[in-house]
Amino acid sequence: MRAVIVGAGMGGLMTALALRQSGVFASVDVYEQTKVPSTAGAGLNIPPNGARICRWLGVDLDGGDSKGPDGVIDGGRAAILESTRQFNADGSVTKRPFDHVTAAGDGAGFHHMHRLDLLMCLYKRVSDFGMDSGAPCPIAVHMDCRLTQLRQTAGEVIATFSNGRTATGELLVGADGINSATLQLAWPNSRPKRWTEVTCFRGLIPRTGVASLRKANGNPLDHNPINSFSMDRHRADRSGATTYWVRGGELLNVWIAHYEPESAAFEQEEGDWFPVSQQEIVREVGEAFAGHPSRDDLIALSGAIVRPTKWGLYDRDALETWVQGRICLLGDAAHPMLPTFGQGAAQSFEDAAALASAFALHQRDVPTALLHYERVRHYRATRFQLGSKFAFDHLRAKDTAEQKALLERLDERVSPAFAHDKRGGEDDSWIYAYDARKIGSELPAKRLGPWDFRRTAKVRYGGIKLWMPANPAKGTRRVTREEVALHNTQNDCWIIISGKVYDITEWAPHHPGGAGIARMYAGKEATAEFGDYHSTEAVAHMANFCVGALVEN
Repeated sequence: MRAVIVGAGMGGLMTALALRQSGVFASVDVYEQTKVPSTAGAGLNIPPNGARICRWLGVDLDGGDSKGPDGVIDGGRAAILESTRQFNADGSVTKRPFDHVTAAGDGAGFHHMHRLDLLMCLYKRVSDFGMDSGAPCPIAVHMDCRLTQLRQTAGEVIATFSNGRTATGELLVGADGINSATLQLAWPNSRPKRWTEVTCFRGLIPRTGVASLRKANGNPLDHNPINSFSMDRHRADRSGATTYWVRGGELLNVWIAHYEPESAAFEQEEGDWFPVSQQEIVREVGEAFAGHPSRDDLIALSGAIVRPTKWGLYDRDALETWVQGRICLLGDAAHPMLPTFGQGAAQSFEDAAALASAFALHQRDVPTALLHYERVRHYRATRFQLGSKFAFDHLRAKDTAEQKALLERLDERVSPAFAHDKRGGEDDSWIYAYDARKIGSELPAKRLGPWDFRRTAKVRYGGIKLWMPANPAKGTRRVTREEVALHNTQNDCWIIISGKVYDITEWAPHHPGGAGIARMYAGKEATAEFGDYHSTEAVAHMANFCVGALVEN
């Protein structure tokens, strides 16, 4: 069989390597819209659940020359950090070591990298299987190919590109990011991406520049990153900043975010990011962290960024399906998520591994392989997609005593290892010890949900009592979308789930996600996040909040 992949970013190249590893395909062709390999942004994290897949496919995250030139095809040049430090608004500082071994015991570890370095080490591995390599199932990467048309027959899918080229295969994978052309063509009525009302600055500072940093008054920084091989996090009520080393410690990645609902910068569709002046970033960071003890340090750091950029953080509500015929979505095309969990790249790598395992199991049966892929991946990726929204403190209220008790009973962290607020659990294994290659030996009977992932620990969760309203809803009304849209606030929140309307206003403060759930879903359709892949207990419980059936007219 022939595989066609749209997008030669991190997810697309990893998918090419994984599909080749499955042993099912005769060739893999990757089509990329840019003319040369490039990637916007600065740093990212490859946590153990993603690094495990890299090791399996021979992708070298660490072996490159950390002092080599920018943008060369080389090993990954990762920085292996020792710990995270958190600087809070009250002046307190906490520290946590990175667990590079994790519950899996394989030492996959956390790898902090320049995005371009990761892309280049993926290209390096892909080149080992190029058309001239003589290897079975060669991988070819075609640049300057922007997808414009898709067509399916009973046995093939045909892609047409802006330069007139066409590609034909038995499988097409859309790995072309949050602005996915594959999604737009194959799912023309899908929900648009949404600006989260959070803006951020991103950029890099060379090590020599970090070493020479001073505050505006000439004094040394209170906490210069040059003195610690750590990820440093600074938190305020509406703002946050993260710095960490990449390229083996030769570059410092700086990420500074601010909740800015009144900003006009991203109201128009003018792109996700644009360059800014150092004067602008210094001014805005000073305003965002007014009164914070880290303010002067962060102003100095922001003013030293080389070629700073300003970004609008976008996401999209979860899609109900990633598969249409012989086409599937993967990575940010399927489940774009905010960077707060450090899981964006890792989840695309997990997708690639699960897809390859599905084909290794089902061979040439493309529909069954794609169904298996979606059933084992949809809930896990959607959970990260949803959870990354609530990692911004402005999106959720403080936990109530009831929420804290429920979270303690679950005993699993609902925030990543580098967030010092454990929110009720210490168990990171569901995140970092997970092996996406293990999809089972048979097609699951349904799309997996939380209780499928927690099956081995279900006894431990027994006896949890879900909050009940004093007057359960009767569910007898007929409700229009126009009426749902009127209940569009945190304190008056209706949502649509699988054709029924639910009033979750009272329920949200008693849920582990907190009132942020109401804020994110007021007046919107939440089928993909709260849908039928939940446990039967959860579905039965939601009936207590059902207003009635949705009518379209």
